[in-house]
Amino acid sequence: MDKPKISDIKRIVGAVKRSSLKVISLDKLSRLVGLYPDVLSDLLVYFDPMIKFDPSINIRNFLPAMEEYIAPATPKAVVEKPKRVVVTKRELSEYSSIPDFVIKKMTSVGGLVDPTVVFSDEDLKILQKLVDAEVHKRKKAHRRKKSK
Repeated sequence: MDKPKISDIKRIVGAVKRSSLKVISLDKLSRLVGLYPDVLSDLLVYFDPMIKFDPSINIRNFLPAMEEYIAPATPKAVVEKPKRVVVTKRELSEYSSIPDFVIKKMTSVGGLVDPTVVFSDEDLKILQKLVDAEVHKRKKAHRRKKSK
């Protein structure tokens, strides 16, 4: 007797929960789920071996056991992914170069650099894009010098 697939049991549990019938036999469950009664009886034999001999057994009686069977597979806590930081061309166009970014973000009145400045995720993404653009320009210039 093999263990049934959790996805099949989830499908059965969902159909039983959606149904308003008080008694769900194997044939009725077959119509709800869309599987042959023989296939369903092979799946449900794990919960009650008598299902093969008596297909009129109420499947609702197995619902707690089936929910317990699928419980370890369901995620208990959904971990939120951090929001993806996207920088638009409009935001990027505010800064002509890396020094321009540093001057606008890190200097205070009088042109003194403030070492206590903390960048946000968006600021770091803008800086990363500016650095990538600068590296690309230098590689392009280096290729031109090599080809001459």
